[in-house]
Amino acid sequence: MSTDLEFHEFLLPRTYLTLTSALYPEGLSHVRKIKLIIVSKDYCRNAFEDVDKVKEREAVVFMTAARKFRFEKREWGELFISAGIDKSGEDAGCTINIGAFVNYPLSVNGLVDLVRTVTEAKSGALRHLNLTGTVSDAIAVGALPGKEFFAGPGTPLGKSVAKDVRNTLRELL
Repeated sequence: MSTDLEFHEFLLPRTYLTLTSALYPEGLSHVRKIKLIIVSKDYCRNAFEDVDKVKEREAVVFMTAARKFRFEKREWGELFISAGIDKSGEDAGCTINIGAFVNYPLSVNGLVDLVRTVTEAKSGALRHLNLTGTVSDAIAVGALPGKEFFAGPGTPLGKSVAKDVRNTLRELL
């Protein structure tokens, strides 16, 4: 069994109030960096022990066996996605991680709405490809602290984020 880990870091241009289901940090935090750990497809160690090796304050840590990823500047902020398909093609096969960090002032409710938007966009892209997600998929959404409650796909922000998530995920898969 391979134990090699590959690490990548992506610096965000500012600190974002972030809500995440990633391995680190838990729940709400302030994030300025994305860390990606790429593991082998036969990885079966304690993921939290490996995350402990790289975690740091103001960083979100994703882990995947997918070799494809993108970190891109968008009109609305920054988009990070890692994704891949297993050789069988029966399901996504590798963890799909998505980070959407928007330059808009959202409340915690707005962050939850953005999680919904990103999840629906991911689900739409996977449905289009006749695939499913995995049990280890993770999302991180971040925003400037503020009072805006809405970031759903019916808002201009949500519509743009959803479109970019769907298109980028389809390209990676």
